[in-house]
Amino acid sequence: MLTASRPSLYLDYGADAQVCADGELDISERGMRFTSRWQFSIGTQLSVLLVQMDPQRGLCRMAIDGLVVWCEPKKDGKGYESTLLFLELPDE
Repeated sequence: MLTASRPSLYLDYGADAQVCADGELDISERGMRFTSRWQFSIGTQLSVLLVQMDPQRGLCRMAIDGLVVWCEPKKDGKGYESTLLFLELPDE
């Protein structure tokens, strides 16, 4: 039986980790929006590794570089809402 795992964010090769609550992570072809406890400067380039278990292909990994285009404190003061624009998607 497969169990659903919650999306997670890892900073600095896993030195700091955060499990995302519902609605804290949204990924599209153009970028991603996420809520985290980390603040990033506009223009910061981040490398993102997306990992997903595909029932037919097994574990799939995709490395993508992105640019922070927005980062503001949440209204409740608990973390930051950020938007990352993907620079170029890999062919796969």
